[in-house]
Amino acid sequence: MSDLSLFFRQFLRRPSEIRAIAPTGNATAREMARAVTPEMASVAEIGAGTGTITRAILGRGLPPERLELYELNAAFCARLRERFPAVTVHNLPAQEMVNVGRGPFDAVVSGVPTLPMPDELQASIVGAALQMMKPGAPFVQITYGPVAPLSEAVRKRFGLSHMKSPRIWSNLPPARVYIFRQSRAWCQD
Repeated sequence: MSDLSLFFRQFLRRPSEIRAIAPTGNATAREMARAVTPEMASVAEIGAGTGTITRAILGRGLPPERLELYELNAAFCARLRERFPAVTVHNLPAQEMVNVGRGPFDAVVSGVPTLPMPDELQASIVGAALQMMKPGAPFVQITYGPVAPLSEAVRKRFGLSHMKSPRIWSNLPPARVYIFRQSRAWCQD
């Protein structure tokens, strides 16, 4: 079964879990992976889907044993394990990385559809990632919407600044990539 067929079937079965209509496109995946370098000791990808972004991350030269994936959908996890046998795949929500992750991560790359989520769910995902990341490490987030994929309240709560890519029109639907970083002056309570 192709990635598109698998993705579409899972979208129909679990529309509240899978918000996109197709896997991330190659151009968007490359943009998301741009923050990853081969020297990084540990990287996490959350919402890994069928592995388009995973392939782009590994294409940047990161050894597969340094990549950890978190994906809720069991069918996607099976595909990821088959396709990337040397990568650690967790069939868990992103928030669980604080319990099983091998951080501190040099980067977290997120395909999780955060834009439509309530602030508290966004905060639990981002908070878990930040807890596992090295200070100042990038949190890379895809969005299909016209605004930042993390609410202003969540960005303020964690002291996040961001940069964004131009819109990637070749993606279905068109996407944009945001790179969030926590200010060095920010500290947790």
